[in-house]
Amino acid sequence: MNTTQKTVDPYKVILRIDEETRPLSAYQILRLDLYEDDPAYIQICGERTRKALQNFFGKIDPPLWRQVFNEVEDAIEILLDKQKKEAYDIELKRNASVSVASNGNGNSVNGHAVTAPSLEAVGDKILCTTCTTLNPPSRKFCADCGNALYIACAKCGCMNTVHEKFCGGCGSNLADSAQQQQSHLEQKFVEAEELVAAGKYDAACQLLRELTRPTHEGEMKFAQRAALRIEQVIQEKETLLTRAIAVTEEATELFANKQAEKAVALIRQIPQTLWHEALTKLHDKANNVRREIKRLSKEIKMAVAEKRTSRLLPKVERLLELKPHDVSAQRLAERLKKHQQQADVAKRDKLLTKAKEYVSDYRYERAYEVLTEVPEAVRSDNFQRYFDQVAELAWIANDVKKSTRVDRPLIGLASRLVKLMPRDRNAIENLHKMSQKFENRSLRKMERDLNWADPPKRTTLGSPVSLHAGLHKINSEKLDDNAHFQDNRAAFYVAIGLALQGLGLTQVEFNLAPVKAGMLGKLSVGPKKASGDRAWGIDLSNSGLKAVLLSKRKLGEKENAKVVVVAEDCFQCDHKRPLSRADDADRRGLIQESVEKLIAHLGEGGFKDAIVALGQPASELIGRFLKLPPVDQKKLEKTIQYEARNQIPFPLEELSTGYHVWDSPPKDEDTIEEPSREVAFIATRLLQLQERLAFLKRLGISPHIVQADPIALHNYFQFDVYSDAEKEQSMRETDQTVGILDVGSDASTLIVSGLNSLWFRSLEVGGDSFTRILVRQMSLTFTKAEEMKRQPDTAPEVSKMYEVMDAVFKNLTKETSISISNYANANAERPIAEISLIGGGGQLHSLVRLLQYGRQFD
Repeated sequence: MNTTQKTVDPYKVILRIDEETRPLSAYQILRLDLYEDDPAYIQICGERTRKALQNFFGKIDPPLWRQVFNEVEDAIEILLDKQKKEAYDIELKRNASVSVASNGNGNSVNGHAVTAPSLEAVGDKILCTTCTTLNPPSRKFCADCGNALYIACAKCGCMNTVHEKFCGGCGSNLADSAQQQQSHLEQKFVEAEELVAAGKYDAACQLLRELTRPTHEGEMKFAQRAALRIEQVIQEKETLLTRAIAVTEEATELFANKQAEKAVALIRQIPQTLWHEALTKLHDKANNVRREIKRLSKEIKMAVAEKRTSRLLPKVERLLELKPHDVSAQRLAERLKKHQQQADVAKRDKLLTKAKEYVSDYRYERAYEVLTEVPEAVRSDNFQRYFDQVAELAWIANDVKKSTRVDRPLIGLASRLVKLMPRDRNAIENLHKMSQKFENRSLRKMERDLNWADPPKRTTLGSPVSLHAGLHKINSEKLDDNAHFQDNRAAFYVAIGLALQGLGLTQVEFNLAPVKAGMLGKLSVGPKKASGDRAWGIDLSNSGLKAVLLSKRKLGEKENAKVVVVAEDCFQCDHKRPLSRADDADRRGLIQESVEKLIAHLGEGGFKDAIVALGQPASELIGRFLKLPPVDQKKLEKTIQYEARNQIPFPLEELSTGYHVWDSPPKDEDTIEEPSREVAFIATRLLQLQERLAFLKRLGISPHIVQADPIALHNYFQFDVYSDAEKEQSMRETDQTVGILDVGSDASTLIVSGLNSLWFRSLEVGGDSFTRILVRQMSLTFTKAEEMKRQPDTAPEVSKMYEVMDAVFKNLTKETSISISNYANANAERPIAEISLIGGGGQLHSLVRLLQYGRQFD
């Protein structure tokens, strides 16, 4: 070994030999004294040198390491072999004498300053197993063919000649160890390839990286192979990630073209571990379709094989919807449609015959039900015309049978039924009874006199529903000839409640009319009472203006005097169009026109000597219903203010507010303590209210009282309905409440009123909702749609008109049910006993019936 050509001296670095003379003797390599003859000690030093050499495996140049390794092994072999050691020692001594003779400055023998004999001159020649050339032991590779002359032990890494059977370092069988090592490492490669096949590229690389860290020379070729495979796996992964982007686009197009199976197959070419979110979602959708296609194909195939094809067409059509390019399914569908067409025509003719029999027996609803079973595909023009005629008969017959109250539209519809079926004796008899009831009705007991069918015991809203029965305690004789009141009395209850407050006869008396701030700038929220013996209640709503004049007088002696309330006058006019359909400027003009009509109706006297009470619509209110714990009366107002500020999302200084307090009955009558209380706190925007009042003042109306519409209705029911002794006793004993559904033009309000409680909530559906849907779906003007809604007997096809409005009916029922549920959750101790329908929109014909039954037909 020529160490002068190396930048690193391996003897100094590995073996820690500081001797500069080269070549080194076997004793110097093993760091032994010259001519050491103790075999045991030589063995120990040899193992120590081997161990030092193994620690540097892979840290220095491999050829350099192998050369030092071979020299160490040769040194151990020579010094442990008695004959070779004797020959080696003789050669050392001879070389030492020659060196002294030629150079008088030569070092002493004890200092190892002797020239080591060539190892080639000592040891056996190494026979190459490939070309049989004899090579000196100092060579690592054959001089003729270049094959390795040494192999590393697979177990300990020691280098051994190719002829050796057992390792000189650990004694293991070299061939067996090599075979075991190869099998073990090959298995690792197999596991890595399985991970790659499963798409687990990162795990495969992690496993292969463990093989790139060899512990000895025998593992070097496996480490190189693992490193190469890692590069290939990483490249394969990057290629597939790039391909996944293109696959997403291709699969999306396939799925859009109803080729779900191909889309799934294409996506699955990419390992699932490499799917991004979009590709995963696309696969899931396409795979669901693929599974359905597979299921349908299997079911269709079995049905055809078993000749069960009567109900197979829907499945085939579904299959074609998912896989429209399936030729066999297309052909099967054509055959099935032909058979289905024949069967449907036969079914239609049979059902048509049966329906005509029902019509001849005047069982119109049953005939309609039969005709609805006819498949759409075989409904010819002639059939459709007959179906529409039967639907009209069925709707009118159902309406006549279930309506709980006789009104003009019901009589008109009954008359139409008689015209359509002049031999129907039951229809003729019903028309006669209705007409007599309507002609003989008493104007003050009209609701009772016009009762028709018994209402259902159970309704869709949970409680009985009916149109409010009219005035009880209030004397309305002077309005007998007032067409406004007689034709539209359900729209006047808000105005009546307002006028009652003007007379000072109401339970809730707070006044929302703005007042000036006090000395400390605090906005007053206390009751601002105003009352007299005559009062006008004015309900200025979205649809129009309703006004009622009430008066009161006392009959009898002072102590036992009885207050009598008389309805003196009323006025009603609709705006030219609803305020919700006008902008701000037009809205003021519409209101002005209606107010001017009222002023003209009043004449010169105007509102002289009368209190004027104005209603505030529910849509412009903020209502909070508070439950307060027992609190000192002196602290009550501050407590209410505190709760209101926490629950209302506006500063109270920007609002006009009012509240009413109900004391809860004491739990223990023997204990004297402050009662718990319930509070209805009502607020409206102060600035908007001031602008509204200023505008009305310029028109000639200066209200003394401003009250919320829901409060006015509660006050009306308190005075006119709950004053009945039997009614009051029933409500007090059961703690039940009355639901008041006020259907206005632009919105509705559900008020839950009790003897000592109040709750309300606004609903989005109003009377105009029915009108607007007729305008949209029947191509009518708003005026024509409104007229047809109010007089359904004038509609060309009343059944189709109500079919169009059915969506609004259901929406109103749904909103009302949700509000009732919300009330019940917070007030389970006060259930709703009944629901009274009021308001102009509440007079819509069949609204009560649809709220009762929830559907057009049974």
